[in-house]
Amino acid sequence: MRLKTFSADTMNEAMMLVKEHFGEEAIIVSTQTGEDGVGVRITAAIDQVEDEFEYEEDSYDEAYDDPVEIITDALLNNGVPPQISDELISAAEELSMDDPILALAGALDRYFAFSPMPLGTADKPIVLVGMPGAGKTVTIAKLATRLVMQKQAVRVITTDTVRAGGFAQLEAFTKILKLNLISAGTPAELRTAVAGAEGRGHILIDCPGGNPFDNDDIDRQARLIKAVDADVVLVMAGGIDPMEAAEIAGIYRELGARRLLLTRIDMTRRFGSYLSAAAMTGLQMTEVGVGPSVADGLRPMNPVTLARLLLPKSVVESFDDEQQTARGAYG
Repeated sequence: MRLKTFSADTMNEAMMLVKEHFGEEAIIVSTQTGEDGVGVRITAAIDQVEDEFEYEEDSYDEAYDDPVEIITDALLNNGVPPQISDELISAAEELSMDDPILALAGALDRYFAFSPMPLGTADKPIVLVGMPGAGKTVTIAKLATRLVMQKQAVRVITTDTVRAGGFAQLEAFTKILKLNLISAGTPAELRTAVAGAEGRGHILIDCPGGNPFDNDDIDRQARLIKAVDADVVLVMAGGIDPMEAAEIAGIYRELGARRLLLTRIDMTRRFGSYLSAAAMTGLQMTEVGVGPSVADGLRPMNPVTLARLLLPKSVVESFDDEQQTARGAYG
């Protein structure tokens, strides 16, 4: 994939430059107003072998060295929707940084909200919601493990009393931590369970997965969420369609979710759905699950972490090496 940004006074002139350099097969990635609101900038891509076209002698090196071009390429490869990409590219251009990691991180910081998991106090229970198989139960186990390792008291409640093996899966984790798993299958039972656990440490609640497009499933989840005053966190597995992710996130946003936790990043290579879900709903990005086992734990999400996920590994390693060299040179 080759990318290049073309600047001209008018849209027609910019399109002529695109066709001249990339031919009729060019794909328009983004269009932007030029600097100071004058002219037009078009970023185009071509999915052809480089030798089939004649480029300026230094065009490849220039594109690779330009952090905005690197960011543009990365957002395209991650399947980030064009509207979000355009905003991030514009912000990165304004920052004028040589390091694409920091440039993208700065742009992400402007566009998205980041928030740690609310584990600092035990004032409110934490409820994990989402689709079946998103990783809610394992995430509950990871959070409980962290709290136990920090020698903090924790109570774990499951409302997943319908799914075969749902209770047993979480109970296997809590037994290892020497915690008693509390079962609450109805809103009334959940209120009673939370009331009995209040004042005895952090409360983690595993909500059963459901189909967000099924009214009965959504009503069932809504009744459980509204039964208690809690911090609601949407757990979403990576790698799904970006627009579908945004729609799912919007449904859970209406149910009370305020944070978004991404799982399976070890099995995900494109994070457009994550950005789409957060951008379209205003959900705050929180921690991420880096593996399927409890031992893998969770890691906090922040602008730099997200930038490193989005950029190619070769780019991240290259700039990491440069920074390491610079630190060594200056002692």
